[in-house]
Amino acid sequence: MSKLQDVQSFIDLSRGVRTPGDLHCLMQDITREMNFDHFALVHHVDLRPMGTMIEHVVTEDFVALSDYPQAWVDQYINDDIVSNDPILLAAQRSAVGFGWDQVGELITVTAAHRELTERTRKAGIVDGFTVPANVPGELNGSCNFAMGTGHEVPRDNFPMAQLVGSFAFQAARTLVSAMRRLPDQAPVKLTQRQLECIALVARGKSDWEIAKILGLSQSTVTTYIQTARERYDVSTRIQVVLRALYDGSLPFSELF
Repeated sequence: MSKLQDVQSFIDLSRGVRTPGDLHCLMQDITREMNFDHFALVHHVDLRPMGTMIEHVVTEDFVALSDYPQAWVDQYINDDIVSNDPILLAAQRSAVGFGWDQVGELITVTAAHRELTERTRKAGIVDGFTVPANVPGELNGSCNFAMGTGHEVPRDNFPMAQLVGSFAFQAARTLVSAMRRLPDQAPVKLTQRQLECIALVARGKSDWEIAKILGLSQSTVTTYIQTARERYDVSTRIQVVLRALYDGSLPFSELF
């Protein structure tokens, strides 16, 4: 099976997730399939009130799923490391995934950060790849894929990890929404023209380019995309793409 098929399979399975435990198992499977050792799917919040057993915690406000070594999880939560974790701080400065060796390009690394990095290594977490999940109006979060001591990070799988991390967090957001016991909402319905525009957005096309491809005016294309954003209640173009892919309105194959 190709990596694109693997991602599509993950998206399909993530839509059916109903409990934090289900998502935890799905994340473990895809993490191993991408040749990473561990994952952590978390909102960047103080976890001390939740205790240290955060294997799969979802509240009406945040999500925390991880299969990191428990000894390190204990330290991480008890010492409130989340507030000064250089990986998480870097995630707040990026819109795309990054290898942990790129942290210094995103934030100013302090002596405290270097000390924390060394503590992390001693705990058996030595390298990784992080996918930011920063949605305006919501808590910052990230999906982190990590390597244990003696294992090299699978750089060839970074593009796949970027996609998986994005859709994993969308599944987590769906679980959080369910915890709020919101009334059932009708599924978002987009027109064929809106879907055509979004598919081209996913391919990196500008409104002007989309207009030329579809034979429309640029203002019409902008309106189609804006209306789709409003229907999904999201603020960016990439969020429209992710939501349309996640709910099945836009087939993953349309990206290519």
